[in-house]
Amino acid sequence: MRIRPSGTRNPVQDFGQDPHGTIAVIIALSLSVLMLCIGVSVDMVRWHQAQAMTNSALDAGVLAGGRSLQLNPQNTQAAIEAATSAYLANTANRLPMNSDSLHFLVDGPSQTVVALGTAEMRTTVLSVVGIDHLGLVTATASNSVRSIVSPGGPGGSNLEVSVMLDVTGSMCADGAGPCTNDPKMAALKAAATDLVNIVVRDDQTEHTTKVALVPFSTRVRVGPDGGGGSLMQALTNLNPLQSYVYNMCTDGTGGGGSESSIPWTCTTYVPTPVTDWKVMPCVTDRFFTATGFDATDDAPGAGTWLNAHDGTRAIMSLDSSDTPLLSQTGAPGDPTGNWNYTADGVCADILPGNEITPLTSNKTDLFARINGLEAFGATSGALGTAWSWYMLSPNWSSVWIGGSTPAPYADLHETNSNGAPKLRKVAIMMTDSGYNTLLASKGQDQQMVSNHAMDLCDNMKAQQIEIFTVGFALTELPASEQAIARATLQHCGTDISHFYESLTLDGLQSSFRSIGMKLSGLRLSR
Repeated sequence: MRIRPSGTRNPVQDFGQDPHGTIAVIIALSLSVLMLCIGVSVDMVRWHQAQAMTNSALDAGVLAGGRSLQLNPQNTQAAIEAATSAYLANTANRLPMNSDSLHFLVDGPSQTVVALGTAEMRTTVLSVVGIDHLGLVTATASNSVRSIVSPGGPGGSNLEVSVMLDVTGSMCADGAGPCTNDPKMAALKAAATDLVNIVVRDDQTEHTTKVALVPFSTRVRVGPDGGGGSLMQALTNLNPLQSYVYNMCTDGTGGGGSESSIPWTCTTYVPTPVTDWKVMPCVTDRFFTATGFDATDDAPGAGTWLNAHDGTRAIMSLDSSDTPLLSQTGAPGDPTGNWNYTADGVCADILPGNEITPLTSNKTDLFARINGLEAFGATSGALGTAWSWYMLSPNWSSVWIGGSTPAPYADLHETNSNGAPKLRKVAIMMTDSGYNTLLASKGQDQQMVSNHAMDLCDNMKAQQIEIFTVGFALTELPASEQAIARATLQHCGTDISHFYESLTLDGLQSSFRSIGMKLSGLRLSR
């Protein structure tokens, strides 16, 4: 056996007994653990940031896809592309991924945009201990994020929308018309089509969404040429057919149409018996002899009839009452000169494509009416305003029957279980002109006609009808007309945020889209 010389020391034993060595080991181990903890913390912070960015990007994606689907429900590919583009834009600065299979699709039955797939982030320090990735998102059919369109707004409400559309001659390139697809008219048709696409849902089971169209110019057309007699009788109490002695004009001078700069004048009249002439299916403002122009939504009836094509109800009374005529009765010795009947029942200054459309959820019918709009005539803006109210008024339930019957005003004050109103009634009023026509008579004082329109708006708002107004290319008007037109539209809107002024063709479409988005809420669901 080898004996250690006296005075020598065992290094191992010495190290174990040396307090400095023990401390070094502890420090080394502690530093290792500390560095690992720091590394794990860094990876967890990176994971948290990447997860938040990914979830936010998914939200942005499904919302972008949902908005695209609102604008064009038939183009699901465009919705998917919009969602994908938004997702990629919002993850452009995200940390490196181990994998990302997140993608978007459109659920056809519910018309929602859905996100599916997974995303995993690469790790740094954790990879040392065999953890090379961390899961960020796992979206399956049962827990996916999706966009849901809420008819009537974020809370979901039944929706009735009446859209007043200016189809006067100023909507044509020559400022007079007629025209169907000049730039302004093409923009109007695109804007109205967008609005219908956004607002009217294909699925009407949970909430109903309906739109009415009110094209207006010198008059409002309620039926096709040669037709609409029964509705005209309900509105004016005039018979669909009339036989009488008519003061026929056989010679005249001047231009024709309400946009003509040379007034038409008859120089020779010949009393002529006529048989079964048809009522012209167009109406003008309601007028009471005692109180003037009406600003209510009273149903048509005795004392509240609308006036007919020429601004009267001849051969009946000259106002909205049923007072018998004392002259121009159509009798053999007293021929009538009214312009409410013709042999073919053709309206003037409100062309065949501009027939009203009561409340409906039939998008095919609405699109057909919009595509058929034709511009011509003068700007009877108070009449258009009144008719945008009549379409929404439950007082007119005897006129608008079946699916077009407006819901009662009481529904505006009831709420759903989530606190949203049961119903929203909305009027959208668009014009590019100053209001200058009453009772089919052009060249009236703009302020007077505008005051009448504003009275109507005040009474609509008192019934809790929400009003959006759109002024289109108002800067093309003379300064004085422009100021009155803008003030009228601003006054009519529910508040200043409900007034849109569109200076360009694209701006008109953007305005209608913005209104549509406000009427059709988009929300996320997980």
